[in-house]
Amino acid sequence: MKPASIKKFDMLYLGSIVVGLIGFALNYGDLVETTNAELAAAGVEGMAGGIMIGSLIFGIVINLALWFLISGLRIEFVKWILVLFAAWALFSLATTFGLLSGLNLVFTLIGNVMTLAAIYFLFQPDAKAWFAEKRGGN
Repeated sequence: MKPASIKKFDMLYLGSIVVGLIGFALNYGDLVETTNAELAAAGVEGMAGGIMIGSLIFGIVINLALWFLISGLRIEFVKWILVLFAAWALFSLATTFGLLSGLNLVFTLIGNVMTLAAIYFLFQPDAKAWFAEKRGGN
């Protein structure tokens, strides 16, 4: 049975994915418009919609795979990979903070805070013990 910290991780991490999906859906038009403008400068117009959908699907697959490896298979070192991705997301947010519009910024911040809170629960004593049980140690 999963300890409370892992259950909280599940709720927060999966919730952050849902927040990201909602933010993507609400900001899709702006994202495509911005991406089209950037692609037009590179001479490859009209591909923004496909690129955005492809990126969304790729991101969801990566996030769900990380969640499954941590919560489903109890592979503890994957939490460190998640920490690296979260650090990269924070770095990216810091470098693009001024480029994000109001609603996009709000959803990005909420998603990042939820992910950081989820990671916090992976380092709690009951979560550490749960990972140790998988390895057969205490």
